[in-house]
Amino acid sequence: MKMKVIIVEDEPRVRKGLSETIDWALFGLELAGTASNGVEGLELFKEQKPELVVADIRMPVMDGLAMTEAILEQKPDTRIMIISGHDEFEYAQRCIALGVTNYLLKPIGKKQFHSELEKITGDWRQHKEQREQSLELEHKLKSNLPVLRDAFLEEWLGGVSPKSEAMLRESFSFLHIPFDFDDVAGVAVFELDIPEGGGHSHADRRLLEFAINNMIGELLEDNGLSYQRGNGQTVVLYQSVSMDTPDDLILWVERVKAKLGAVLRVSVTVGLGSRAVYVQELPQLFQEALRILRLKLSFGTDLILHEGMLRPVQDQLAVLRETDEALLVHAVEMNDEAQISIVMNGLFLEWASKEELSYPDEISYQFIGLFTKLTHRLGKSIHAYLKHDQLVKWRHPEQFRSKEDIKLWWTARFIELGRSYAGYRLDRRTKVIQQVMEYIDDHIFENITREDAARHVYINSSYLSRLFKEVTGEAFSDIVLRKKMEKAMHLLQVERVMVYEVADMLGYRDPSYFARVFKKYTGKSPSGFQ
Repeated sequence: MKMKVIIVEDEPRVRKGLSETIDWALFGLELAGTASNGVEGLELFKEQKPELVVADIRMPVMDGLAMTEAILEQKPDTRIMIISGHDEFEYAQRCIALGVTNYLLKPIGKKQFHSELEKITGDWRQHKEQREQSLELEHKLKSNLPVLRDAFLEEWLGGVSPKSEAMLRESFSFLHIPFDFDDVAGVAVFELDIPEGGGHSHADRRLLEFAINNMIGELLEDNGLSYQRGNGQTVVLYQSVSMDTPDDLILWVERVKAKLGAVLRVSVTVGLGSRAVYVQELPQLFQEALRILRLKLSFGTDLILHEGMLRPVQDQLAVLRETDEALLVHAVEMNDEAQISIVMNGLFLEWASKEELSYPDEISYQFIGLFTKLTHRLGKSIHAYLKHDQLVKWRHPEQFRSKEDIKLWWTARFIELGRSYAGYRLDRRTKVIQQVMEYIDDHIFENITREDAARHVYINSSYLSRLFKEVTGEAFSDIVLRKKMEKAMHLLQVERVMVYEVADMLGYRDPSYFARVFKKYTGKSPSGFQ
């Protein structure tokens, strides 16, 4: 590519000499035109957009310095060669101030002019090559950014290269990784449940893992970041604007699992960190989530594994292993009566041959602490779930006549407790609906959309619609309409507001349309309602 040049010189002889005697092509230059003053030169510049302008200083209409200043405002990287018949310090000083370094005095020798052209074109080509290299590197960086980003996160969370917060901030910014350093985050690790060699090819498995990672990224929205590990796992650093990140994370993971199952027809097991921490502690929390995820080998798949499933071994005589306790807790929390019975039957079958467990209290005491913790998790005491005669056996397990008696009694207690957990989960869903109802009331004078309401409670809009229908029996849009009409009736009848004002306040631009909607809903026109 040749460098374009224009000549702006008011003396015809000099202008002709420069344009005809210089072999521009020899220097990789293309003469694009000439002009006799600054105004013509500026127009020619706008038309041709040259990389080099050769100009005199003193010219009629507009001098060379004024033209140079206008050119550099439009295209700052333009090279300017000033030629002047006046060796005045003021001119040279103004040229330097404008950034012009090529300043020649008339008469100009051909050798001197050639030397100046070589210097300008050489500098231009070097700058052009550097810019092309920079653009190429930028393009490579952008195309490889996801890979670099994942590699950085894996190295950092894996503890390979500990970093200060300042270094992390710089790296996150460079790699365009969204993260709020002033807020805490939770950790979740998702793993596809299909085992290697389990009926799917390696390519099929990787394709499913890629699809899972993409869906998780979309469902995460602005609540943190996610990336895919080399082994196919997807890691999520979850941040919530609410004050309860761990609970929000569990709710979000439940929604993601349901979505993955509905769309991709796959199950995933998820390991969760036990708490929400600031950025410096995230590598330790990540390692904790990985350790918990490995417990799927004991607990089974399609579960959300968390620290609440684990209990420390109390002593050498402890009979309720961590894995068994975790399975029982999960069954109670899911209100799975069949699974509760299976876990309890399995435990007692194993214990039947253990001589050291022949005393009833050594068996019953294993469940007392667990039952108490599960009731406290619901915000209640054991007295809310145990009748007087049941409390007697609770306090005096020696009254049990056999291990079978103990099994049946405790199985019944855990099943009853599981039913309360069903209500507990429903309460959480009801709480979400209540928050949305309050949002609608607070924004009743605005154009309320399902998407805005969903963002307010940090769930996706499709899930919100389904939740509304399941909990209230009404569609989201019907509830918004009902609340707007109730507000309209209040404004019309109690506050005596004009019909067109009510329509405008409630977001109806067309009063006649509002009147039709109002009449359809109430059976009366707005004016008749007043």
